[in-house]
Amino acid sequence: MIEAAEAVVWTNSETHEVRVLPRGSMTDRHHGWGDPIGASYLQWKEMSDEQRTTLMLETAIDLAMQGFDLTKILEEFAKVSEFKALGSQSYPMCRALTKALVGKTLEPNTMTFDELLEQYGRDRG
Repeated sequence: MIEAAEAVVWTNSETHEVRVLPRGSMTDRHHGWGDPIGASYLQWKEMSDEQRTTLMLETAIDLAMQGFDLTKILEEFAKVSEFKALGSQSYPMCRALTKALVGKTLEPNTMTFDELLEQYGRDRG
């Protein structure tokens, strides 16, 4: 897992790929890659984890509207512990993240979000 304070969101406008990596892991801005948000920026460093998570949600919507695959965005963003924790905080995020991460839209009725990921992630193979 990557802590939000150390996360950098990389996007490729040519291939519509998204990667979330720890700061310093990728510095190649060639071939369409850029880092629109993340630990490389002063604003990000000064934000709280809640503000970072909100910006990530806004960025996910923005990227989806630009034609990036929302499932792939959520898979990458879930590498950030504070973003993944949203699955435990709300039913809509639990449903969205379980769909992205295990391929099924699930709600935490009899299991916690993490238990759902563990159980159904195993089933996925």
